[in-house]
Amino acid sequence: MQFSIKRILFPLVLFISFISTSRAQYNQSHSAADILHHMQKLQHTGRVLYVAAHPDDENTRFISYIENGRKFEAAYLALTRGDGGQNVIGAELREALGLIRTQELLAARRTDGGEQFFSRANDFGYSKTPNETFNIWDREAVLADVVWVIRNFQPDIIVTRFNETPGITHGHHTASAVLAHEAFKAAADKTQFPEQLEFVKPWQTKKLYWNTSSWFFRGNDDFDESKYIKVDVGGYDAVLGESYTEIAARSRSNHKSQAFGSTGTRGEEIELFEQWEGEKSNNGLFDGIKTDWSSVKAGKGIQEQVDKLISSFDALNPAKSVDQLISVKKALATLPESAVKSNKIQLVDQLIIDCLGFYHLVATDKRMASPGDSLNVYVEFVNRAGLDVQVKNFTVNGAQSAISFDDELTDNQKVSKTGAIMIDKGHSYSTPYWLENEGTVGMYQVSEQLQRGKPENEPAIFANFTLTVNGTEVDVQSPLVFRENDRIKGEVIEPFYVTPPVSIDFEKEVVIFTKPNQQRTIEVSVKALKDDISGELQIQLPAGWKLKNSGSLSFEDLNTNEKTTFSLDIMSGSNFGKFSLGATALLTDGQKISNKVSEITYDHIPNQVIISDAKAQLVFADVKINGNQIGYIPGAGDVIPEALEAMGFQVNEIDIASASINDLTKYDAIVAGIRAYNTNEALQNNYNKLFDYMNAGGNYVVQYNTTYSLPDKDFFPYQLSLSRDRITDETAALTFLDAESELLNYPNKITKDDFAGWVQERGLYFPNSWSKEYQPIFSGHDQGESSKEGSLLVAQYGKGRFVYTGLSFFRELPAGVPGAYRLFANLVSSN
Repeated sequence: MQFSIKRILFPLVLFISFISTSRAQYNQSHSAADILHHMQKLQHTGRVLYVAAHPDDENTRFISYIENGRKFEAAYLALTRGDGGQNVIGAELREALGLIRTQELLAARRTDGGEQFFSRANDFGYSKTPNETFNIWDREAVLADVVWVIRNFQPDIIVTRFNETPGITHGHHTASAVLAHEAFKAAADKTQFPEQLEFVKPWQTKKLYWNTSSWFFRGNDDFDESKYIKVDVGGYDAVLGESYTEIAARSRSNHKSQAFGSTGTRGEEIELFEQWEGEKSNNGLFDGIKTDWSSVKAGKGIQEQVDKLISSFDALNPAKSVDQLISVKKALATLPESAVKSNKIQLVDQLIIDCLGFYHLVATDKRMASPGDSLNVYVEFVNRAGLDVQVKNFTVNGAQSAISFDDELTDNQKVSKTGAIMIDKGHSYSTPYWLENEGTVGMYQVSEQLQRGKPENEPAIFANFTLTVNGTEVDVQSPLVFRENDRIKGEVIEPFYVTPPVSIDFEKEVVIFTKPNQQRTIEVSVKALKDDISGELQIQLPAGWKLKNSGSLSFEDLNTNEKTTFSLDIMSGSNFGKFSLGATALLTDGQKISNKVSEITYDHIPNQVIISDAKAQLVFADVKINGNQIGYIPGAGDVIPEALEAMGFQVNEIDIASASINDLTKYDAIVAGIRAYNTNEALQNNYNKLFDYMNAGGNYVVQYNTTYSLPDKDFFPYQLSLSRDRITDETAALTFLDAESELLNYPNKITKDDFAGWVQERGLYFPNSWSKEYQPIFSGHDQGESSKEGSLLVAQYGKGRFVYTGLSFFRELPAGVPGAYRLFANLVSSN
């Protein structure tokens, strides 16, 4: 839900308000306390931009304090979407994980009240120095994005989470502070990024701070808190019924893919700040900065009106405040254009709607549809206040509609209409805008200036209409949503998406071939996303490869969610390497569709879709395997079972709580998923069963775990201490410490060539000390660092073998890296 402004001078601010409030569509219940809280925000003009690198870097205590305590406007600029991190709730990585974390950040901001921005920087994984980061990011482009956000949001102060000292923390973190400092000056310089000035003006932020803490000075006895500005962010708001730190904990708990559930605290909570730029502050962050309407010409009258509005607010009848809100809106309209003006007009419009108890819904019973499709749409309006309200000028953006309104909305009388709309034939698909064009390792490609910085796409289709309230017009936008009644959950409302009419999905993203002219069966399905779908599937093979199937691959009369699956008999070529297998659905209406529609569904975020090319990777590599049956113990989520099956193993998931030693000994090897000991409670309580398995001759392979949330138990057969050691350079040379090790020789002879083409990193969270029973296999390091030998350890235990590895197989195998397959085949094979 958003209230449009006729002259759009500050597109980012308006867009982000549009997105954050559109989610409020799903919960339009605004209590008198909510209304009063937002009226209080009308009293203040202060604006704060918080800058860091990733989702979860933001200090939610401080943002909650600014938004709910000071009642200023706070925004968080995350330079990346967290695409390069790990995922503790599922198997999604890279772009899909970035989409999840984007939505988690938006959920956090809906909780603490802030706004959200992003740059085009791609989280390419852990970086140890800002220099490495800037070598991979386009430094100038990311700086331009930070400047763009500053010029749009127009903050009074900027706060960084990190400082500019290399080596203390993640290189992305340090880079975010460096860029914030540079942008503080560049945003005010009209010679910097002049192409932006078609839409915005230069903006001089008044002060720049570093939000520091003792963590940055750990081990430094000279740390002295008295040197810093202190702010108590632990206050309590009686209107909201919570402390700012309790709100902050709920906000941070939205970062579920990172296991950041937080418990609220109460009482004093001190944050420390070091000033970097601006007129010297002695007593507070905003010393010398006007943060009320005295900062604006003609603001005295607005301040008086807002104060009167609040003092006369009737919690039992909020509608009494509508006329005063209309007067405030008229006064705001006389001000020069600014981010403050735009924000406050939107806030007033929202308050008018809330005081009316106005409910609006534009819904369909379809989750998705395609360009040119017709949809049945249900529209509902309810005015729940005894004031004269009229709805008119109803139009639909992105579709043709015959639905119209020119209706009086009387007190608590529902006005609803049902009609058909037709989606524009040229409507774009609803893939996230930053994924529409192929990017680089370090940057997403977004050509349109006005899209940069947005947290997500605009709703695929939305309705515009006008409310006339006591003679004053309020323009409203309401997104088209999918609505259904679930017998368990009740009413379910989710985003509506425009997608291709079919989705083509290869069962396996990576398929391994190990010899020339080898025939393997690959399954591919065509799933209808609308009714009455017929056509033929066409396969695009790499040169030298053959499709042995005879006849056409046709599908007929598929209805929504029905699919036809084809078994393709593919014969490999003669050259080693990675190849792409593509597919196109030629529909009977002439459309050619070569897309896969992936859905991401979790209860804590709105359902999401990614629309990508329909393809699978064909990897022709010299991969030998030994054994047949592999047991898999789930961890935080990876696709190792699928990779093992692609090599030719049979994989079964193990319920370790109920498994007996006889159940376990049937497996040639057992593999624990990433972070299994962190996340799998059954494994935490039954780990001794794996000792019995190894003692009887079993081969047990454990992938990386972290010390965070790791129970204090002796999970491993011999002493082994985990650390944060890692090798972030995926091209870093690895020295073979034990060239005769079975892990390097059976059944595949591992050479340095097997480490070509790795992605993002070599590995992470290596052990840094271990007992003499372990044999390290590799030594390696990032530039300028000492060698790390904990990436792969092996020890004999009883008649069996224990392998612990921090090598990032969970990234390399989905990426189709041949050498990673060869090495992992060795880990699960034994003589």
